[in-house]
Order: sequence, then C-alpha cells, then structure tokens
Amino acid sequence: MTDDDRRARSAAHYTKLAPTPGLTAVVELAAQITGCPVAMVNVVDGAHQYTIAAHGISTGIVVPLRLSGCARVITGNAPIVIADAADRGEDGELATLLRDVGFRTYAGVPVLGREGLPVATLCVLDPDPQADRIIDVATLERLAILVRDALDVARSQGGHLSTEDLPNAEPLDNAVTTIEIGVREVASAVDNDEIVPWYMPIIDLETGGLLAVEALARWLHPTLGILPPGAFVPLIENTDLIIDFDLAMLARALDDLRRWRTTDTDAADVKVAVNMSAHHFYRPDCADRIDKVATAAGIASDSIILEITETVAVPTTALINSRVINELQERGYIVVLDDIGGPWLPAEHLLSFGVNGLKADRAVGSSLHTPTGRALARALTALTDELGQFLVIEGIETAEQAHQARIIGARYGQGFYWSAAQPAHAFPTFRLAGRLNPPGAGQPGRDGNAP
Repeated sequence: MTDDDRRARSAAHYTKLAPTPGLTAVVELAAQITGCPVAMVNVVDGAHQYTIAAHGISTGIVVPLRLSGCARVITGNAPIVIADAADRGEDGELATLLRDVGFRTYAGVPVLGREGLPVATLCVLDPDPQADRIIDVATLERLAILVRDALDVARSQGGHLSTEDLPNAEPLDNAVTTIEIGVREVASAVDNDEIVPWYMPIIDLETGGLLAVEALARWLHPTLGILPPGAFVPLIENTDLIIDFDLAMLARALDDLRRWRTTDTDAADVKVAVNMSAHHFYRPDCADRIDKVATAAGIASDSIILEITETVAVPTTALINSRVINELQERGYIVVLDDIGGPWLPAEHLLSFGVNGLKADRAVGSSLHTPTGRALARALTALTDELGQFLVIEGIETAEQAHQARIIGARYGQGFYWSAAQPAHAFPTFRLAGRLNPPGAGQPGRDGNAP
C-alpha cells in the first residue's frame, strides 16, 4: 500500500463527520483572526474534498479532487498561502483554480488524523486580495491542532451527518442524505433564477476575434455570495435534475445571446457554448428538447455549441448514443467533446462517435510552456486535423501560452489571459479580449474546420 493509499484510507474516517460545536468555533475564530470572510475544514481523501465545517459558506460541499485547492496542502503536508491569485508569480495551478471560483486570497494548513497522516486542512479564503496584509500562518497551524483534536473526538463518538445537522432539513419518514437535501436546494435555486450563466470568451487564435462565449453556471446565493459550479453541480449530475438544469442554463444563455444581438451588431456571428452532461446523449428525445429551447429563444442551431462534459460515474460510451449526436449535428448544432487530456474521455469515446471538435483540458493549456505540454497539444492538433475537426485549448493564462497554442496549430483558445468568467453585461469587453491580448506572431494562418 502506498503512502497516498494510507492517507486516503485514514481520511475516509472523517469524510462524513458532522460539524461539531468545536469545529464551528475554530473556523469562526480562523475567519476572525485572518479577516477572511470564509473559513473551512476540508477533508481530502483519494477522490474528493469534503467540507465538514465552515464559516461564510455551506458545509456538506463535495468537489472532485481536481477542483480541490486543499489537495495541494495535503500532498505537500505544508501550509500554502496565496495573497493575490491575480499575481502570476503565485502558485499557478492553485491561483487559476482560485480565480475560477471567485477568490483572490487563500491560506491553508494541514490537519493530521489519528494515524499521523494529513487528512484535512484548515483554510481561509477572501474574494479580495490581501497582498498588503500578512496572514498569520503560525496561528492557523495552532488552530489546526484544535481541529485535529475535534476530529478525533468526533471520530470516536461516531458523529456522522444526520438530518438534525443539516440546515432547513425537513422531517421525513425515511433517512435524508446530504445530497438529497442539496438537490432540493439546487432545484429551488434554478426555479428562482438564482443560478445564472457567466461567460468566458473563446478566441480565434489567428485573428484575435471572438468566436464564442462559454456559459458557466454561477449560483448567486442570497447569503453565501457567488458559488462556482463545483459547489453544487456534483450534487445533481447523477440525478434527473441535471437535464432540466442544463436546459435552463441553455435557455438563459440563448436569451443573453439574443439580447446582445439586438444591441450590438458585432454579436451577429458570435456563438454560445453550453456544457451538457453526458446524461443527455443517451435519451432519444435529446435533440427535440434542445430544439425546443433554441426555437423559443429564436436562435439558429449553428450558433450553439454543445460541450459534452465530464459526468461522475458515467460508464464511458454506454450512456452516449452516437445516433443522438449525429441527429444534433444534422440539425446544425456544433458538438464538442470537453476536457480531452483531462481525467475522462478515453480513446473509446473518440472511436465510438464523431463530433465537430475537441476541447483540450485546461491542464494542457497551462502546460504549453513545457515540452510535454506542447507535445500533447501538437498531438491533439494532429488528431483533429486528421478527423476534420477543430481544437480549442483551455487554460491559457499568458501571452507565451497563447503564442504556443497558435504556432502548434490550435484554432481557438480560452483562458484567463483574455478574461475570467463574467456576468452577461460584460459582453462588450469580450469582443475586445483577443485584440487587447493577441496571441502573438506565429505560423501563417490555417483554414482548418471552423465551427
């Protein structure tokens, strides 16, 4: 058994612990001492991060390991402090993750479990930078000792989550899990228009022009502020609600696109990209459902990019029907496989059905300054050329990465180099993004297969 396996096994004892008064008091004190509005105790096992105590944000949040900032603290078993995630000299990967979820400041310290291995973190976050203020890491480490003791007591007493520990839990005859409570909350938020799309521009690397904007869900929570999709989408992506959720995001994004086009002539050719769970693509009425939304919005299908996204526990091609994808393409929709080069979509997906394009995982874009990153990007470019498809590279944060993406032959780019996700009213700035931050000189233009 590896050290990582031992640590994950140790962490598994703590993932379902309820927030005790002791843990709650520690996170409140951590927020007070550091001046950060959010403080959390996050348990990290081999696959997920679990928020078991929090101040300024909900408990019970579960996110995949790749979206866990605290996983870096656990891996290194050492504190990490980022005073301003906008400073590109800071830890690049973690800073990118922070900016993506709306935070600028982060400080996290490891918490040891009963087996003496790091299993959790005590961390604080702030949507504003604290570059002019030093976070007292030594005090956070002392507080982490209190967290360790509180976790040990809770583990000994078997203090696992129950409906009594959950806010607004309704008494039911059957046991109610955290996920079921969360699903009801997310459904209510969708119905109340609290979850809306924010947008990131997708830039033509040859011209610097705006090809499309990707719609990314944000929960404008009435008490917790702006929550990223990792805080709520995992709760619903293996329920029937994911279908209604995705279609609601599509409808809102198309409404925004229609509004842009009525006020801005330069928006006439701009497309909108919307994430769609793989669960849509095995349902025979998938195309009809999407058509209904597009028709209601008055937006032509060739202005809509459907990005098939990672879905937890979707067993490869079993839930993706090639006939559904073919039907969408025949109706004019642009279908893209998302996160190529990331943790999902093995070769069998590419062999089983054809799409219009591939979208490289952000890990590819953020590694373009390395020989390995460039080699992988060139391989994906060659693959899409051979298949008659186009390639979008996500995660581009610097001028050099944009330049490298262009010269290896990728047609489109996306990332913080041009813009973070912003509300719909920021659309005019997207039109300028590629021109204000051009990809730089490179090879002559390629015709490619543009959507």
